[in-house]
Amino acid sequence: MSETVRIAEGIHWIGVNDFETHLFESLWPIPRGVSYNSYILIDEQVVLIDTVKGPFFSAYLDKIKSLLPAGKKVDYLVVNHMEPDHSGSIKVLKEAFPDMSVVGNEKTMDMLNAFY
Repeated sequence: MSETVRIAEGIHWIGVNDFETHLFESLWPIPRGVSYNSYILIDEQVVLIDTVKGPFFSAYLDKIKSLLPAGKKVDYLVVNHMEPDHSGSIKVLKEAFPDMSVVGNEKTMDMLNAFY
């Protein structure tokens, strides 16, 4: 499992660096890979900001669980980035945390319904 990065008290980067994808949008070479940036905010409630590409979900979930205090669950997922390589874990994340509320604008919700 790759590392989490502490940003501040209760805030961690939990994203993934993808060195397996070689083309951005199937067109442009990305010889140094691409990052799927995601963050967790842990306070009275737990908030995730964005997710990662589907094939990296297992490592991503391990990071989340390693940071969750005992008895805590993910309360909210804020969706800023809807491209499937950045939002590909939303469906399985919702299965892992069924009470989690998804936060986004109207277009985000339309796209979630269409994609997943």
